[in-house]
Amino acid sequence: MTTPQDRTGDVRDVRSVRLQDAALALVALFPELFYFGTLIVPSTTWEQRLWMLLLAAAEGAALVLRRRRPVVTFGAVWVIATGANLLSIAHVFDYTPCFGLLIALYTVSEQCRRSVALPALALAFVPLSLAIYSTVAFYGGSSTLPVLVANIAFYLPITLAVWWLARWSRAARRAAERQQQEVAEARRRVTRERVRIARELHDIVANAVAVMVMRAETARVTAFEDPARGEAFEHIEDLGRSTMAELRHMLRLLRTSETPAEEGNTHGLGDLDRLLADIRRAGVQISLETRGTPLRIDDSVGQTAYRLVQEAATNITKHAGPGTRAVVRITWDESLIIEVVDDGAGRPPGAQRELSTGHGLLGLRERVALFGGLLSAAPYGPGFRVAAALPVSTARATGAAAVGESRPA
Repeated sequence: MTTPQDRTGDVRDVRSVRLQDAALALVALFPELFYFGTLIVPSTTWEQRLWMLLLAAAEGAALVLRRRRPVVTFGAVWVIATGANLLSIAHVFDYTPCFGLLIALYTVSEQCRRSVALPALALAFVPLSLAIYSTVAFYGGSSTLPVLVANIAFYLPITLAVWWLARWSRAARRAAERQQQEVAEARRRVTRERVRIARELHDIVANAVAVMVMRAETARVTAFEDPARGEAFEHIEDLGRSTMAELRHMLRLLRTSETPAEEGNTHGLGDLDRLLADIRRAGVQISLETRGTPLRIDDSVGQTAYRLVQEAATNITKHAGPGTRAVVRITWDESLIIEVVDDGAGRPPGAQRELSTGHGLLGLRERVALFGGLLSAAPYGPGFRVAAALPVSTARATGAAAVGESRPA
């Protein structure tokens, strides 16, 4: 919602821009009138002075609107400059303006696409050529060639420099805008990933606390012989219910309108077969290798491992394409080591080596760091490699504790 203070600030910004453009117009008009014109030359009549002032005023008014209407401004200034030069050639007066035209050329070239900037550059040489012709005709005689060379050496480089500087400024501005958009998108991805982590942790902790409350309630009901023990269990039950309420409140705060909650069940390492089957249907030859004896891991760690493989495999599909060979290696050691490597065989010739812009992996890096792990993503030969090390518990998994079985039902 726009506040009165915001509207006041916008009005001030607009006024400031108009004042800057007005000052720039004056800076351009003064040398045009006094150096490229004969405003103060004694032989100039009052009618000639009036014509020059009217044309200069019209040019200045057009330049004040250059940011809002760059093409219209250029057209108006071009007509004024061309008309002034034609009248000078016809000896109506001596006035060959050029600085206002250069400002208008810069504006239209900086704000418009190349298909507009190039014709503007070509059109700008029309009044400038007339100015050169007018000057050469004025001197004439033996001075024709030196005057011609001097004028071309002045007008041509400065016009090309103004046009190139405008195009460079446009490219730099658009690059800065793209960078800002990428940074904003990266922040949104990190925020969504944090919400996802918070929601998953909420589900895990809520399940554990719910079991604790149920056990405490059962124990309190059966502890008739020892009232003190019953009170202790009642305290545990109340504390558990309070914790559940706080968790629900925390999740409501995180689920804002900008980061809507995602539907669907959580996943773990036990769901990798289904994930990789989907990737194979996209044309990527991806396999799964498991080394070592599986260890018991927290549900949140299993979900993080699944998300890492999912992001890396999805990026292979998007950026390497069909025909790519990839492998997912899961190594159970003191840490859970996950490695996703592709050979880049499906990437078209000349395509960029980078697998991704890094926005998706940025959220994963945040998630992995939350659990005390490390993540790396970089080119690997002709392909790409994403690897992470996640902490695991020290207790070895029993035969019933298969990979991914620790997820809540």
